[in-house]
Amino acid sequence: MLEQDLRLESELALLHASGCPRPVRRPLEQTIKEYKYGLRDGSQGWGVIFGRLIVGWLEANEDLVADINLIIGNPTAPNRAPLQHIEQMMKAAHAEDRLDRWPIADPDSPVLIKTRETTKSAGSRWSDKMEAAREHAAALKLRRGVEGKRILLVDDVFTTGSQVHTVGQFLIQKGNAREVRGLVLARVPG
Repeated sequence: MLEQDLRLESELALLHASGCPRPVRRPLEQTIKEYKYGLRDGSQGWGVIFGRLIVGWLEANEDLVADINLIIGNPTAPNRAPLQHIEQMMKAAHAEDRLDRWPIADPDSPVLIKTRETTKSAGSRWSDKMEAAREHAAALKLRRGVEGKRILLVDDVFTTGSQVHTVGQFLIQKGNAREVRGLVLARVPG
């Protein structure tokens, strides 16, 4: 559902008195945001669930990540409202890894941060997404060294791969990382 920049509308079929289905349009944006970001009182959003999924995936695919020595999230802007969702996911993953089995970066001391808000890429054409991804990577800052590291970069949604690509380039070119692989929770169909 997140693939269309939360602008989706559902087609709900309701039965009228005649018993025939009638399509009714209802914006899903607010509902999706409530679940994704935990906007309801007491809700933690999908971050906790996604964090657990990350650790579950690591455990189920240990052979694919055995040589990884750093796991980080693709950072969101510091003042993002209602919250920094990738950071929440990674915090949940770090907490879920109770045995400290995986090299998930300490969320209280992030390796990679985003210094400012940048142009959103969701819902854009490929060329716009690539430009937004370059702008995103230009707003990143390393807070700790990653030289020689094999990094697993976690993100929520993969549309074109432009963000994983440009952030991976940043980590290799600016941070001298040995390798960057991506792990995403959802892939936009297409």
